[in-house]
Amino acid sequence: MRYVLAIAVLVTGLSFSDAAWAVADKDLALGAVISMEQAIRTAVESVPGGKAFEAEVNKEDGRATYKIALVDPARKTYRVKVDAQTGQLLEKK
Repeated sequence: MRYVLAIAVLVTGLSFSDAAWAVADKDLALGAVISMEQAIRTAVESVPGGKAFEAEVNKEDGRATYKIALVDPARKTYRVKVDAQTGQLLEKK
C-alpha cells in the first residue's frame, strides 16, 4: 500500500512541475522562433517578484503570441503577451 501511495505522490509531483507547460496548438508552437521558456522569462522580468502560473500559444492578427499569466507577491495577477517571433513584450494588463 505504501508503494502505491509513493508512486501516486511522485506522479502528482511530476505533473505539477514548473517546467510542464501545455501547448494548445502544435503548429503555432513549431512556427515560433522564441521558445515558451524564453517568453515566460520575458514576462516574469516585466513583473517584479512575479511567478508564471499559466502559459499558452495563440494566433493573433496572423502572428503567434504567447499569453502568460503571472501573480506577484501581493497576489495581483497579470496577463502578459509576448511576440513568438521577436520575443518582444506586446502587452501587460
